[in-house]
Amino acid sequence: MESFRAIGERLKAYRHQLNMTADEVAEAIGVSRALLHRYESGNIVKLETLEKFARVYGMSPSTLLGLGTEYLTDGFRFFERVANLEEQADRVSVVFGPLIYVLSSPGYDRSLGRSLHDPQDIDPLSPAEGKRLLQVLERRKAIFRFRQPSMVNIVPLGSIERYLANGLAVTADKPYSERAELRREAAREIGHMAEMIAHPPLHVQIGLTPRPLPTAGYQIIHAKGRRYLVNSPFRIGQPTNLRYGVGTITEDPEALEKHDHLTSTLWESALKGSEAVHELERLIRRYAD
Repeated sequence: MESFRAIGERLKAYRHQLNMTADEVAEAIGVSRALLHRYESGNIVKLETLEKFARVYGMSPSTLLGLGTEYLTDGFRFFERVANLEEQADRVSVVFGPLIYVLSSPGYDRSLGRSLHDPQDIDPLSPAEGKRLLQVLERRKAIFRFRQPSMVNIVPLGSIERYLANGLAVTADKPYSERAELRREAAREIGHMAEMIAHPPLHVQIGLTPRPLPTAGYQIIHAKGRRYLVNSPFRIGQPTNLRYGVGTITEDPEALEKHDHLTSTLWESALKGSEAVHELERLIRRYAD
């Protein structure tokens, strides 16, 4: 059983994710605001009280105890939860493509901000939703730059090719001039990735895998002696999806072991160093207008 302090931190994190005030939660579970604060600070929580928390937060008591899998059906809450874990991270492995936001260039923010409101998107974000998402992402990038956790990022070459061909486009039937600009933006971003591989920060390693991913991508976060496996169906760009799917966060040892093995397998066969840089340069030339 983990420490009560960790349980308290989790109670507080979930309250923040739901944008609930301390007074609202205290009233919902029938305790004083002061007692709620003590629970969130690590005081012992009775099982019956924990069950009330679970009902209010829409999850199982075992999840609040850190014994189960967290299931998140809202993309905003999912990314906010991941940001909370990354605030404590000292090591991260990411298998995802075509790129991850925390390693993107400053210019990527402008491209992404535009794509979030693409009228061709089946379910575009509102201006308020787009602003909220960018704030969460910017927080994650700031956390990464401040903490500088060691990172292994494995990127599928297939996803890079699709990105270079279309940029952050929801559909491929855009006017030529618009498609050309999207492709130029993508080429600049992949060029930025090539530069990071050629001159890597001390804490970042990037490999390019020619293998198609057997999953939608995943992340393993090491934080304060604990490990979390994060699986996400949510995407930003190409097209954006923050509403449909079930994101999971688990500490299950078997799931972590299998994903560790998969990560090692992909890393062993990945292109690295100058070989990876040359492949990215070849792809950029291939898709150049």
